[in-house]
Amino acid sequence: MEQYNTEASHSELMNRNLTSEDETKYAEEGEPTVLGEQLPVPYTIESMMAAYKSLLAEPKAEGNRSLTAVNIRPTHKYIKFNPTTEDELEALQQSDLILYDYPLDREILVVGKFYHDPDVPADQPTPQYATVRNETPLPAGVSYEVLQEVYLPEEDIELLGTGNMNYKFVYSLVHRAENLSGFTPWEPSDYKPWDNLGEPGQWYPNPNPNPGGGGGGAPIYGTIRIFDTRLNTLIPFEGAKVTAKRSLRTREGITNANGQYGLSGTPFPNNRNVDFKLHMDRKHFVIKDNMVSPSNVVRNNIKSNHWSHDIMPGYENMQGHMFRAAYRYFYKDIGGLQRPVRPSGNRSHIIAKNTAKDWQGINYVAFPYLKIARFRPGSTTEYNSDDYFSTTVHELAHTSHVIKMNTGVVQYSQVSSMLQESWPCAVEWFVTGIEYRERGITNYGTPNYNPSNPPVFPNRFGYQFWSLNTSSDYTSLFINLVDNFNELGQSFSPQPMGTVNDQVTGYTLANIENNFLKYCYGLSSLSVQLKANRPAGVSNAQIDLLLSSY
Repeated sequence: MEQYNTEASHSELMNRNLTSEDETKYAEEGEPTVLGEQLPVPYTIESMMAAYKSLLAEPKAEGNRSLTAVNIRPTHKYIKFNPTTEDELEALQQSDLILYDYPLDREILVVGKFYHDPDVPADQPTPQYATVRNETPLPAGVSYEVLQEVYLPEEDIELLGTGNMNYKFVYSLVHRAENLSGFTPWEPSDYKPWDNLGEPGQWYPNPNPNPGGGGGGAPIYGTIRIFDTRLNTLIPFEGAKVTAKRSLRTREGITNANGQYGLSGTPFPNNRNVDFKLHMDRKHFVIKDNMVSPSNVVRNNIKSNHWSHDIMPGYENMQGHMFRAAYRYFYKDIGGLQRPVRPSGNRSHIIAKNTAKDWQGINYVAFPYLKIARFRPGSTTEYNSDDYFSTTVHELAHTSHVIKMNTGVVQYSQVSSMLQESWPCAVEWFVTGIEYRERGITNYGTPNYNPSNPPVFPNRFGYQFWSLNTSSDYTSLFINLVDNFNELGQSFSPQPMGTVNDQVTGYTLANIENNFLKYCYGLSSLSVQLKANRPAGVSNAQIDLLLSSY
């Protein structure tokens, strides 16, 4: 059985400047995207006018005459944003725009993890591209240029008409524009691009008030799952954005609790190449490959409106479990704990380090950056899925702790290292326990939990084997305030005997965090607060006895 070196294998708090780390901030993970030639754009005003005239020149047939007035005019702008700093890039990425780091009108020869414009210095963010509705406000302070004014009939409510009754003409118009522009080869005029797409009422996923979204309406465009090594099975990947792009047009959806997603707007015509992307970011956090590039899974040239994907073991799988943890902490049940939402509006940037470190995770505290290591120290052995999940929660718990302190980082720096680390140990144990008990491991994180392939602390045995020989900082203190188990003398083979005489129970982490954590700087002030907020049945003597072990 594995022995855990707590100090070497868990988290560190980094108060130094980010640039002091021995790595390049803009270093990229994985192969770069390789672009080919420029592609025709069927959505230009000229292409759409030519397509409309072409349809009018033909005898009346199904779909080539509009049931509503046709007003071909610029409805969207194809824009190139030119951020020059990380703050400008972050302003773009935190907006509601659907961004791409490569031009949307370029052929993709190799689908890579990132693209950096060769004309832009390596230490500067690469341009970002988006198709933006005219009335959509743009992020302030970021330079941009309009590459093309375009008309998107599929998003023209006036043209579609009530109940999308004019959808056949819309499809005919787009299809003819694609043919005439050279975006697609010419197809016979009797081809019906709306075939097999279902009735218009089925196109839009029903709204879902939960942050996971995804909707419950038909149709389902795909299912995203992730393999979990702790559960040894695929599970739904909830709360992630999926986008589908064809030329300049993008649709999006959010996976629901079953991992299923719908897509907004009208479907693309059948049997057309569609580029799909699974995003690993939400409003309050982003999983990243490095300091700059958001993590994602890309699949191009899918000949369908439908795409499903299983995230199997590997680097993307690690990132997926980090996303799961952050998604739960920010949006799902965490037993009344505070969400780690930064008051400044900054997202938490959670970077997946595709390497081994002498730590599991790092929180930079003064900066919105966290890092998680993929491999165990000095090895090529990957952590388990619940280890990635648990460590991500641990690092985010540091952020919540900082936010809870009245003056943030200044006050937090006065907290003892024992309390700084023992608090997130308890939070990760608690939140990861909620997650995996919901997944069917009913004894997860309890004193009798000792699987053959154990997770790192604090989930194995519910971290009841702690002693001063284990760690002086990463303690079971807050866990012992909550649980109803006295580990004194208990055997946790191959761990040492439990040494803490824990006769205290009845506190909750939510009560501690919401009512008095911010007043606790060390064992003395913690003792005062615990005694002032004692649950029924707990005495001052029992509190003193428990704290004497630490």
